[in-house]
This record gives sequence, structure tokens and C-alpha cells, in this order.
Amino acid sequence: MRWGLTQQLFFTVLFSALATGSLLLLGGGVFLLGEGERALWREARSLARDLAAQVLEDLLLSDRLAVAEKLRRLKAHNPHLAYAYVLDAKGQVVAHTLGPGVPEALARLGGERVLEVSGKTVYQAEAGVLEGEVGVVRLGLERAPLLAEFFQVLRMGFFGLLWAVGLGGGLGYLFLTRALEPLSLMVQEARRLAQGEAARFPEPPHELGDLGRALNAMGAEVRRRERDLRLLNRLLSEMHALDPDTLSQRVLSLLVRELGFSCGDLWLSGRVVHCEACRDRCPLGGVAPLAQEALASRQVVVRPEGVAVPVPPHGALVLYGRPEVEEAWLRAFLEALSGPLATALENAHLYQALAEKEAQRAALLKAWLKAQEEERGRVARELHDEVGQALTGLILGLEGVRGERAEALKELARSTLAEVRRLALDLRPSVLDHLGLEAALRRYVREFSERTGVEVDFSFHLARPLSWELETVVYRVVQEALTNVARHSGSPRASVGVVEAFGEVRVFVEDEGRGFDPMAVGPDHQGLWGMRERVELLGGRLLVESAPGEGTRLQVRLPLGVAA
Repeated sequence: MRWGLTQQLFFTVLFSALATGSLLLLGGGVFLLGEGERALWREARSLARDLAAQVLEDLLLSDRLAVAEKLRRLKAHNPHLAYAYVLDAKGQVVAHTLGPGVPEALARLGGERVLEVSGKTVYQAEAGVLEGEVGVVRLGLERAPLLAEFFQVLRMGFFGLLWAVGLGGGLGYLFLTRALEPLSLMVQEARRLAQGEAARFPEPPHELGDLGRALNAMGAEVRRRERDLRLLNRLLSEMHALDPDTLSQRVLSLLVRELGFSCGDLWLSGRVVHCEACRDRCPLGGVAPLAQEALASRQVVVRPEGVAVPVPPHGALVLYGRPEVEEAWLRAFLEALSGPLATALENAHLYQALAEKEAQRAALLKAWLKAQEEERGRVARELHDEVGQALTGLILGLEGVRGERAEALKELARSTLAEVRRLALDLRPSVLDHLGLEAALRRYVREFSERTGVEVDFSFHLARPLSWELETVVYRVVQEALTNVARHSGSPRASVGVVEAFGEVRVFVEDEGRGFDPMAVGPDHQGLWGMRERVELLGGRLLVESAPGEGTRLQVRLPLGVAA
């Protein structure tokens, strides 16, 4: 069972009151008991002195009956008198109140002392008769009446304490319930506020009212900041556009719609971007004066016709009309918007410039690669036709010559002719232009295996012809990848695959060599970077999977949209 704050406070105060009252009552009782004992001693001494004065003449006259009568009257007037007896000068008992007689042991115990007589605690006092020359008076008062009175006082005090604590506790509980009721309501409202709901805290006419007013002010501030953040987040999400005009249109439309302006314009270095959704509501006339004023002052400018927000370094946002919001809040909000908007516009301009430069670079690179392939084809044809024919003629001319030198020259001419044909094939295989990609790749793979000793498993599965650009990129990727296998991998085997899948041309080149770390490949690895450039120019992707000692797998994906 979990107690509430009211119950906790109530029982804390109740227990504290009980504990404090009990301690005070116990302390008072101990004090009263001590005072009662002192009073009992005073009473015993006084009775002993009075009795000694009363029996003086009787002892001098040896009138035992008179002494006994006085002791009887003393016993009758003092119910709590335990005993009393009188001794003469010789120590003999003259009279007493004890029926059987004074015990010898009791008679020997003189002076003031606390005794246990017949199971009762007795306070004994002694007084001399004529300073002891005539005799001695001894009497004892019981402590039981004192203890009975003490416990009676304790009982009355305890029941009084219970009554007082009960009455005070009941009144206190009612007071706490009434006083803390606003606090319970505040807790409920705080939970609603935590869940994003509107909350109104009570404002009672005491100290909790100050807390309620402070919480209401905090709730209003939280709602205002939440509205600001929600609007800023929406604006920031619209600022992700990388086209300046699109970004401007989105920001203008959102501000006009959310803040209640009639329309808006964005002034950028003399060029005006109008809000297309509300253009017909904008006033006639230029926006330059108001925009230039805001840009020059680097502050939000508020005028009867509208508001201008600086967007440095070269622009300003002009919003027409006066929305029904506080001007201080509007200034603070638009000032907070100025920086992110300026950054977003600058990023959009930079992205646009970068995109234009990238498009130019791609176009130049594509033209350069095309020119390179054309030049390779021309050089390959010249090598094959002119240099090849010349070497063939040289070989035929040497056929009629005999001798070892002539045989050496013919062998040199034949090897040079084979090398020239291989160079021409590497530059631009004629079979690629005449018989297509599959025949060119099969021939290249066969000659590569014969030349390097690397066994290559080749597979080709295309259902349609490719464009000249695609065929060239696929051929060059396979050519460069196998060259890297021969130079760097040390693998005795490799596999090459060209397939069509999911609207793409996919090229795979795998080996079982030493592998490498793809993340450590820098721009100095021209072969890999060259393949990537060729592939990305056609909208494709090049993926390299490798690790030291685990071989290498190169994958190229090219869109078939480039296909003929």
C-alpha cells in the first residue's frame, strides 16, 4: 500500500505529536514522582517532630496510656501511616501501632531510611524527644498512595494526550486535505503537460498559488517553444531542397501559411523569387528597398506593410501583412530563421554550381573516353594494316634468302608481327566492332590464358545486344580486371561472368589470390579508379570485395537503359 503525501504528512505529524507528548508526559511523571517522594519525606519528618513534642510530658510522667492514645489518634488521622512507636531513654518501646509488637529487627534500624515492611515500601523518619534525652519517636509512611497518585496522573495525562492528538490530528488531516488538494490537481495537470496536452494549474490564495502561477507561466512558455520548434523543424525539413528556387518556394509557402502573412518574396542579389501560391495577393511595387534595408542593418525590419528578414550575404526575405502574433516573438523567431535559411541557400547555390561542374566534367570525360577509343581504333588499324603489312612483306621478302642470319631476321619479323597484332588487339579489337562483345571477350580471355598461364572460367549470358558505350565499358573492365589478376593477385585461376539480371548488365571477375584492403586503395591505383570512372559515367556501380589472403571479387552493375 502506497501512502499519498497527505497521509504521509498526517501520520508524520501524528507520530511526532505522540512521541513528543509521551516524552513530556513521562518526564513530567518522573519529575512529579521525585517531588512526591520529597514531599513524603517532609511529611514523615514533620509528623515525627510533632509526635515527639506531643509525647514529651507523657514520657516525663511515664504515662504509657497517654502515649498509646496519641499514637492511636495519629494512626487514625494518617491512613498511609505504616507504623509508629516511641522509645524511652533506655531504648525500650513505650507504645506502638503494630499489633503483635515492634519487631526487634525494626527497632534496631534507626534513623531515616527506606524500608521494606510486610511487602510494602516505607519511608521511615526519626525525631528525638527533647533531643533524645527523654526518648525517640520513629514512624514510617507507605509509598503506595504516592505511586497510586503518580499512576493516576499518568493515566489522566495519557488519555488527555490521546484526546488532544486525536482532535488535533483530525483537524490537521482536514486542513492538510484542503491545503494539499491544489497540489494533487497540479500533479494531474503536470502529467497532462508531460503527455503534450494543454494543462492549466490551479492558483489557490496561498503559497501554492505562487507555484501554480509559475507552473502556468512555464506551461505557456513550453507550448510557445514547442510551437517554435515544430515550425522550425518543418522549415528545416523544407530547406533540404538543393535547388534554390524550389527551396525558396517551399519556405515562402510554409511561412505564409503558418504565420498568417498575406504573401512573400525572396530577394536574391536583385533577382526576386515570388511565392507562386499567393502571388496574386502580393502588393504591386518592388521589394528591393525593404530587402536592402534589412540586409544593410542585418536585423529584422518591421514596417506597416510587412516584415523583412536579412538572409546574408546577398538576400532578404520579405513577408507582407501583419500576422496576429506578438511582435517580440515574431522578431525572435525570424532572427532564429535567418541563419539556417542563409546556410541552406548557400548550400543550394554551391550544390547547383557543383552539379553544373560535375556535369561538365562528366561530359568532357565521356568525350575524352570516346575520343580515346576512336584514337585507339585508328592506331590499332594502322598497326594492323600498315605496320602488319610491312612486316608481312618483310617476311615474304626474306623467304628467298638463305643462311642463319636470314632465318634470325625472319623469326624476329614474325615475333614483331605477333606483338604488333597483340598491341592492336589490346588497343581496340576489331572483333568487338565486327562480331560483338561475346566473341571479343572469349578471344581476349583465351589469349590472356595463353600469355599468362592463368586459367580463366568464362560465362556469358546476355539476351540482347548492347550499345557501343556499354560494350566498350564491359570489355575494358574485364581487360583491366584480368590485368590486375596477372600483375597483383598471384592466383592460378580466375572467373569472368557477364549476365543480365533485374534490368542490369552485371560483370563479375573473381580470383583466389592474395587479396588486399579496398579501403586502402588510393588515387594512385589508376586501373581501379579508371574502371570506376568508366562505370559511373554510364550510371553504374563498381563494387570490390576483398581482404588480405582471401582473394578478390569485383562486381560491376550497369543499367540496361543505355542499351541499343
